[in-house]
Amino acid sequence: MSVSKLEIRIPGGQTKSVDLQSAMPDQSLAKALEDAGVPLNMRCGGRGLCRGCKVEVPGNEKLDTFRACQRSMESLPDNLSWIQIPENSWRDHSLHGVSVFEIHTKVELNPSRNSGYGIALDIGTTTLAGALWSFEDHHCLGHDSRLNPQARFGDNVVSRIHYAIENETGAGDLQRVLVKEGLIPIIRDLCRSAGIEMGSITCATASGNPTMLHSLVGEPLDGLGKYPFKPVFLDSRTVDSKEIGFWNSFELTLLPGLGPFVGADISVGALASGLLDDEGPILLIDFGTNGEILLSYEKGFLATATAAGPAFEGGRLSCGAAARDGVISSISRKGGSWDWILSGNKEGEPQGISGAAYVDFLAAGADCGLLDHFGRFDRTSSEVVERGSGDNTEWVINLSEKTYVTEADVAEILQAKAAIGGGVLTLMEEAGIEASDLKKVLVAGGFGYHLNPKHAIAIGLLPDVPLDRIRMTGNASLGGACLLLNDRAHQQLQQLLENCKVVELNLIDSFEDNFTDCLMLESMDI
Repeated sequence: MSVSKLEIRIPGGQTKSVDLQSAMPDQSLAKALEDAGVPLNMRCGGRGLCRGCKVEVPGNEKLDTFRACQRSMESLPDNLSWIQIPENSWRDHSLHGVSVFEIHTKVELNPSRNSGYGIALDIGTTTLAGALWSFEDHHCLGHDSRLNPQARFGDNVVSRIHYAIENETGAGDLQRVLVKEGLIPIIRDLCRSAGIEMGSITCATASGNPTMLHSLVGEPLDGLGKYPFKPVFLDSRTVDSKEIGFWNSFELTLLPGLGPFVGADISVGALASGLLDDEGPILLIDFGTNGEILLSYEKGFLATATAAGPAFEGGRLSCGAAARDGVISSISRKGGSWDWILSGNKEGEPQGISGAAYVDFLAAGADCGLLDHFGRFDRTSSEVVERGSGDNTEWVINLSEKTYVTEADVAEILQAKAAIGGGVLTLMEEAGIEASDLKKVLVAGGFGYHLNPKHAIAIGLLPDVPLDRIRMTGNASLGGACLLLNDRAHQQLQQLLENCKVVELNLIDSFEDNFTDCLMLESMDI
């Protein structure tokens, strides 16, 4: 193997030089790049099942493309000097909206705790977020976010569960990467920005789905890998942070969940969003790779989880990207052409399309007739062009020179929409209510930060209710973790924990029909 130094060309016109001399000949290029600080989007865990780590290298006449996880270092050409990383393969850590949260409840931080600093953490499958609090003046000093580095083991909880089960060091790998490469950097950056020492942290709370919280403390994931699912714990648990890989000791409280895949993120999100303060029916949807839904009504609470996948965060989409600088955050149709806004108020060529912007595209495309009810393009339109050749032919609509949407992208978004919509319909049927009965629809998660509710209703992603009943709550999971730095907030949360029924959608006969109905690109009055 003679390849030792490479120029890495990343989206946005940037370049990075990496030294690969320490890489072993039989090591994959993806792993070598990861070790050199250039992580790729290995959403299948490096098993060669996706195209998330696709890279481009110079060929004879045009760029050659291959999956970096399936190419060993010794198989690379001796004269290779640079690699191009496409937008969809690049894993960036700067995100917009992921750590933004609102608190709509009357609970306040505990005034009896009058010194030190606390950290609230939201551990999502795709993204991580944190907020730093001062107990002296009960003030949030800052919040930050980054992508979950566990993505190298798969872009969903199922892939990570399988990794933990199939590899002897799997659970330890998930824990180490999460703490060392994800949570500690967030806390370090927050403390640095606030001008305080990391040793000043006296306590922390962590919210997330059970798989993420199990991986945080290194618990085995076997019980979450097959039915009937048996997590090691769902109740609140307090651990010594140093024992799980942090720099020193402080109390870290893992917040309580409701079921094997209905986690603390939705339970504490109910607290922060004010759902527990108001009379129902109220619907809370936490959009994420593992979509979670909670419904309050006169008899109590119903909750469920549904495998929406990473599409709402831009995953598995040709030009999909997390909402960072230069990525399209919203799309509109004006005078027969496409218009958009870029995150960070940037200008120039878009660096990808966010999940919320894809919703805009679907709504606008259906409205003008470019897309039919099945998400298929009108191939008689001059805007719809054929791309590729042979078996790789696909129909696309170009938004700009390098940014486009394919029919496969639309199908991926519709699958995610159907998972959420089917779950919502099923919960409402179980409660015996209609969409018109809902007093509020609360939208949580970073995806909702840019979401246009009118467009979401138009494609059937949100229930068809008056717009003034819809409220974007931001990262409600992080907001709830902040509130639960206060011991008294746990008392209010208890009413949900004691009165909530978790609905397993695979056991409800109507879910499959509801899911199929929601695959259509139109409002189902959910």
